Amino acid sequence: MNGHPSLIDTATATVERVSAELIEVRFKPDVKLDVEGIGEVVSAKRTLCGVDSPDVLAVMPPEVDFELNVLNVDHSKANGGCPTRRLAFAGQSALNERLANLYFSYFPRHGETRVFNDEREARQWLDQPAEVVPVP
Repeated sequence: MNGHPSLIDTATATVERVSAELIEVRFKPDVKLDVEGIGEVVSAKRTLCGVDSPDVLAVMPPEVDFELNVLNVDHSKANGGCPTRRLAFAGQSALNERLANLYFSYFPRHGETRVFNDEREARQWLDQPAEVVPVP
């Protein structure tokens, strides 16, 4: 990470490499999410990943406005996402939690993904060691 940014501020979120193991994405309140804005966030995340595979904590504001087409795009595929290990998505509201679960059911990630209502639960999950999936 030497010489590389550790925080990238986009129009819709701040993306920060807070440690070797974790990138935090904090979506801004009072911003309407669109496909272009989420693309910027994915690109920022890729920049901060470097050659590592960190975990990601994504935190939404409780009330978020968005264009419906953001739910129809595989943003990681469209923007060349980085190979993160686990994604903990904190919706901060029941609606955001439901929408995130719906989105990830249509566009599953390679790494383990969990959706939570609040940031504290999401962080607790990330604090646990990653599960080792037995090979059948």
